[in-house]
Amino acid sequence: MSFLVAISRSAYPDNALDAFAANPSFAMGDARAMMWMSQLAYETNDPDKVADILKAWQLVLKDLASNDPVSGLPPHSACFVAAAGRNATIIAFSGTDPLKIEDWITDFTAAPSPDGLHSGFKAAVDSIWPQIVPIIQQRPAAAQKLFFTGHSLGGALAIVAAERAMRELSATATAVTTFGGPRVGGLDFFNGYTTGLGNCTIRLVHGDDVVPTVPPGLGNTFLHVGRLIQCPTDGSFADPPTMSLDDSNEPDFVNGLVQAGLDDFRALAAFRFIRKIGPRPLDMFASVLPRIVRDHVPASYFSALGIALR
Repeated sequence: MSFLVAISRSAYPDNALDAFAANPSFAMGDARAMMWMSQLAYETNDPDKVADILKAWQLVLKDLASNDPVSGLPPHSACFVAAAGRNATIIAFSGTDPLKIEDWITDFTAAPSPDGLHSGFKAAVDSIWPQIVPIIQQRPAAAQKLFFTGHSLGGALAIVAAERAMRELSATATAVTTFGGPRVGGLDFFNGYTTGLGNCTIRLVHGDDVVPTVPPGLGNTFLHVGRLIQCPTDGSFADPPTMSLDDSNEPDFVNGLVQAGLDDFRALAAFRFIRKIGPRPLDMFASVLPRIVRDHVPASYFSALGIALR
C-alpha cells in the first residue's frame, strides 16, 4: 500500500479496541473497532508497524498480504490483515489504493462471473484464499468468534470471503461489517448469503458516498446484502441506529448523484465547499473533490463514528 492511504503510528490509539465486545448485533464499540481494523489493512506494506499496533490492541498478527505499488512482487490482488485476540479472530481487507493498479483492475472488472459474483472481487479473494483458510480453520479456542470487515473495496472482499468461509469451511461469521462497500453479486448470491449471514451483516454508508451505489442494481444483476445503516453527509451514525431490512438495495445510483449534487450546491452557496477531512495526503486531496468522493474516504467514516483522527 502507498503513503496516500497510511496514517502515522501515533494516530493509532493504544486503547482503540478497548470497547470491542465481539457482539453479533450492531454495537458502536464494535463498529469503531472494525473501522480501526479496516484502516490498519491499508498499512500492510509495513508488517512491523501492523504487528506493533496489534500488540498495543492486545491482538496477535496471524497473517497479512501486501502489495507495495513500487516493489510488491509477485503482485497480489487483495491486501488483508488477520489478527486474533479479545475473544475473536478478525480478518480486515483494505480498500482501493489510488496508486495500486491491481486495485483499479479489480474494481473495474465488474462483469458477473459464472456464479453471479463481481468478477474482480471474486478473483481478488481467490488470490489470497489459501492464506485465509488456515487462519479460519486454526482459530485459537479463545478466539473462535469470526469477524470480517473492510472499507470500500475491502468491504466487498469481506462479504465474498465471509460467504465462502460459510459455504466451503462451515465457518459462519459472528459479524460482517463494511464501510462504504459496493454491491457484490446477483440474486443467487444474495439468496445464499442472506440465509446464513444476512442478519449479522451490517453495511455502514456515510452521506453521499458514491461507492455503495455501484455497480448499479439494475435487473438484480448486483444486489446489496445485509442491513444498511446510513447517516447524513457530515453527520454521525446514531446509537442505537435505524437499520434497513436485509432486502434493501439502497443507496440508488441516480438518486445518490442527484442528492450529492444538491448537497454540493448548498455547501458552495454557504462557502463550505472545501473543508479539512483528515490528516492523510488522500484526505487533503479529497477535500477539494465532489462530495461523492469526500464522503467516501476513511476519515469521513471515522468522523461519522465519533473518532477524531490525528
